Amino acid sequence: MHSGLIAVVIVLGTIAVGAQETRPTTGPAADASTPRGALRLLNEAMRDGDVDTIKRLLLAANPSEQKMVDTQAQMAAALAKLRRAAVKAFGEDGAQTVTGADEPAKNLERIDLAEITVNGNTATVTYRDQKEQPFVLKKVSGRWQVPVSELGKPVDQAALEQELADLAVQTELVRRITSEIEEGRFATAEKARQIWRSRMIQAAASRPTTRQVEPDAQAEP
Repeated sequence: MHSGLIAVVIVLGTIAVGAQETRPTTGPAADASTPRGALRLLNEAMRDGDVDTIKRLLLAANPSEQKMVDTQAQMAAALAKLRRAAVKAFGEDGAQTVTGADEPAKNLERIDLAEITVNGNTATVTYRDQKEQPFVLKKVSGRWQVPVSELGKPVDQAALEQELADLAVQTELVRRITSEIEEGRFATAEKARQIWRSRMIQAAASRPTTRQVEPDAQAEP
């Protein structure tokens, strides 16, 4: 997956989702009628957990790709809800401890500085710090979209199914930690972050295709 293309990045305990209050006023409007606007709109939709907009801006070519879109959108929604819960419980600084740095704001800057070449209904986008990894957008019915194939889809169906299963488990972990934060089960943001990280690592290590998230006794003040 191209970093910056989607504003949700998950790497074994490092999860970055931007503050919803961060809305830069510079740069083009988030409007899918232009390639740059479509990327900005997708970035903001991922930040805000706007499932409908995410689904409109990701172009699925088959049912498997549509499953990927649906799963990514649900994760984005879960992360946005976590961010809101963490802000309410711990304040802005505490929420950043739980969810990580403000990647969406950085991504907006990268999008605004990207080189974009349009050829008919295809736009090629090159970020300044990823010149060897250009990607394309497609214009469909007057709206620019990001093909799911540009997101680094696994090469075979079994790998795709495993990735979707893993992401579904991680989404449930996000929902679980969100509920616990809302219930006031953590005295500090750091405690919530530690428990969440521990669960993510445990889930990634076990990694069956389907599994239930087992309850534990770690969620305590």
